[in-house]
Amino acid sequence: MSTSAAVTLRELLSPPPSADGIDRKALAGLLVELAHNVKPEQAPAVEGVPRVDLRLDELRRLVLGREIELLARLRAVIEDPEQLAAAVGRVLPTSVAHATADERLGQVLTPAFEKATQSSIRSNPRTLINILYPLIVPAIRKAIGETIDDTFQSLNESLKASLTWRGLKWRFEAWRTGTTFAETVLKHTLVYQVEHAFLIHHHTGLLIAHAAAENAASQDPQLVSSMLVAIQDFVRDSFTGAEQQGLDTLRLGELRLWSERSPFATLVAVIRGNPPEELHATLSRVLSQIHAERRQVLESFDGDSSGLGDIEAHLAECAALRQQSTKSARRGFPWLVAAVGVMLLMLAGAGGTWWWQETEARQAEQRAWAAARQAEQRLWADAVARLKTVPGIVVTESDMRDGKFVVAGLRDPLALDPSQVLAQAGVDPARVVGRWVPYQSLDPEFALQRLQVSLDPPPAIRLSLENGRIVARGSASSTWLERAQSVGRMLPAGGPELDLSQVLDPNHGAIAKLRDAIESHEIHFNSNEPLPSPGQDAVLDQLAAELKELASLSALLRVNTRVTLTGHSDDTGRGTFNLSLSMARAGVVLTMVKKRGVDPNLLIVNGSGPLEPLQSGSTDAARSANRRVSFAVGTE
Repeated sequence: MSTSAAVTLRELLSPPPSADGIDRKALAGLLVELAHNVKPEQAPAVEGVPRVDLRLDELRRLVLGREIELLARLRAVIEDPEQLAAAVGRVLPTSVAHATADERLGQVLTPAFEKATQSSIRSNPRTLINILYPLIVPAIRKAIGETIDDTFQSLNESLKASLTWRGLKWRFEAWRTGTTFAETVLKHTLVYQVEHAFLIHHHTGLLIAHAAAENAASQDPQLVSSMLVAIQDFVRDSFTGAEQQGLDTLRLGELRLWSERSPFATLVAVIRGNPPEELHATLSRVLSQIHAERRQVLESFDGDSSGLGDIEAHLAECAALRQQSTKSARRGFPWLVAAVGVMLLMLAGAGGTWWWQETEARQAEQRAWAAARQAEQRLWADAVARLKTVPGIVVTESDMRDGKFVVAGLRDPLALDPSQVLAQAGVDPARVVGRWVPYQSLDPEFALQRLQVSLDPPPAIRLSLENGRIVARGSASSTWLERAQSVGRMLPAGGPELDLSQVLDPNHGAIAKLRDAIESHEIHFNSNEPLPSPGQDAVLDQLAAELKELASLSALLRVNTRVTLTGHSDDTGRGTFNLSLSMARAGVVLTMVKKRGVDPNLLIVNGSGPLEPLQSGSTDAARSANRRVSFAVGTE
């Protein structure tokens, strides 16, 4: 190669700063290759210029051209943020939909959603207010209404008795007992008894549970419940705007029907007498407790009331609510008491009375404060003792400081929420300060839940707790067994062990023996005949017995088994005829074993014509051997 050509190639290899996008190195290589083809005796004289083999490039383009183009497209999508976001957006909904059944998705997304919710509330609290407004306003309105009704009831009863001799007697009793006059009046005037308590399901109108007082008149609870539902439906259908409402109070002579609603059920109390308005709060509290303890049962109730003894116990508490009238004393005694009371009030000096009342008030307040303090301490001690019995929770500290309940310890993520346990024990969650450190408990129930997630057992495997061990029963592949054994060896010491001795491998043992026996059979045919050749009834009988045994063993081990019947023909005749003939032969054998008691759902019919010969060649012996029906057993 001449010196000028070498200089030209160097200039190509050293492009100016304003490059025009041409691969100059590749271009130089092509020129050198061209010169070499013209004068093979001359080799490239410029360093850094690669040799180019045009045939190798052509071969690369033919073999890997599609892959190179596909990689270029993928690289363009990955390096472009907008294209990458669009591609991920097209598959993300489908991926989330497939992963919804996996509980781990919720565990991963929960912290992110909690932080997003907290951030949204901090930035714009109005959004949360708008969401809660339709729920809070009716609840506040109802609470205010019941409070006003209670106040008016107390005021009315007090006014009725304030200017009578009986009222003077009750004033003296209030002074003597240290209670208010209104409380004394209500104690004597509000006499009632809850005779029946019904819990009725919203969506179905069925009676969930019923309780009655001992002396209440007995009626058919189902009939009474149906009538109450019919009355509620009539009211809602008859008046505009009452579609989502219901009757709160219904009066029938001396009887009153008070109802309280929850999201899934209505508590109806049949009351005889004049009950206080605060009874509404008692019924609402009982219904809320039932709803909190058995929410899932109430939501999916289908008429089966078995196993609802705890709900009936709550209703029995409602049916036991009553207030009896105080027994009247002998005639003349109230007048004497009233006269003595009036005389004491007239003779007592204003200063002495005031001093005595103040002293009594202070002492009563101190006694009440001390009693409340002791009751609060007992409540907290009982709540902590209850919390210590919850699996997965270890309490290391519990105290009362500055009006707050302080509790700390260890908590397994699978354990119950400590605040929920304390709330059920009667402790206000707003006054609880909890500090919990996460840990993994060795409780068998929690270990079983974690193994369910980590092992992901197939449908044929069932894990259960037996005598402190986690026992696996059923059938599974050897691959799953090896993984399960590896996981079992990594379980922490002191916890339950994983017992895999009850797991069967469907590819070994009895099923494997039956598979070998069934696949060893063949049914032979004469030329161009769809029916088996004579003398094979014993083979068909043996085959049917083995197929029925295979079906029974598969059901016992929970293994999905299918047997494929493949028909074959020799190479004589046309291909379409031979294929149809092979399908007919397999169908005839299926019919024969079905008549011998084999479940047809176990069998699959297939035809291969002459494409799968048992013996090659065109001899009569080879063609006779190829006219057959073979069997193949598959398990999952």
